[in-house]
Amino acid sequence: MGPMSSGRGSLVVPAVASVWIIWGSTYLGIEIGLETMPPFFMQGSRFVLASILVLAWLKWRGTPWPTWRQTRNASVIGVMLLVGGLGLVTLAEDRGVDTGLVATIIAIQPMLMSLWGGLWRQWPRRWEWVGMVIGLGGVVILVADNGLSGSWGGVALVFIASFNWSLGSAISRRIDMPSGVMTTGIEMAAAAVGYMLISLLRREDIGVPSLRSSLAVLYLLTFGSIVAFTAFTYLIATVRPPLAMSYAYVNPLIAVVLGVLFADESVSANMAVALPVILIGVAIVTNASRSVQSDS
Repeated sequence: MGPMSSGRGSLVVPAVASVWIIWGSTYLGIEIGLETMPPFFMQGSRFVLASILVLAWLKWRGTPWPTWRQTRNASVIGVMLLVGGLGLVTLAEDRGVDTGLVATIIAIQPMLMSLWGGLWRQWPRRWEWVGMVIGLGGVVILVADNGLSGSWGGVALVFIASFNWSLGSAISRRIDMPSGVMTTGIEMAAAAVGYMLISLLRREDIGVPSLRSSLAVLYLLTFGSIVAFTAFTYLIATVRPPLAMSYAYVNPLIAVVLGVLFADESVSANMAVALPVILIGVAIVTNASRSVQSDS
């Protein structure tokens, strides 16, 4: 019996809705938090508090601590996803890359997930390749924009972040990980340590944040970290990769709309063309992946 037909399948719909909607709004939350807080300290503070809350709650419930191997694995994945992925996205936004542009580039993650399958001799099929070529064509259109907001270095950081996040997600499905919310807690704790060390090494200037930035970080802590990241770890361990990664092509729509409404961002001609092209490519990859898995 597959995971979608198990008793836990009732959690799939709210979990998918959480990562679709909440993570689409976190790009704006990060931008607001960065107004008066340095990037790595901001994210470190968020994950210190979030991991303490989650692990304390698990301890109160009497949840047993995972094995050393599971703890090590979850810590490595947490650093890959939340520091190597989210951390570089945060740094890119700090360098002026628009939230909508960030989310659009991140839409390539499901295609990267298909490519990583080759590491385990599960190479993409013909239609998956077609979708990836179309999606990457959209990315080429996007980065060819002369009016691209933010430095090229910032844009490159988003591509590297997508690489790290997708690879970490692919690996996490094939190694021994803790069960349930414990995965979330350990991953966030490892990321918190990583962020604070980087912040210390960078000698970030930590001042008094504004109320606006503080509220944004509080939103990222509760909804972005505890709610949505817990939902994602559940999905990546429970459902097929195309569904788990489907947030990547819904988030850009939400991020672009919120950026225009609340951050005075604009939609360039290139982005208007690139976004649907990328979404078409990712949709083809997703449908092709589902067909392959249903036939297997």
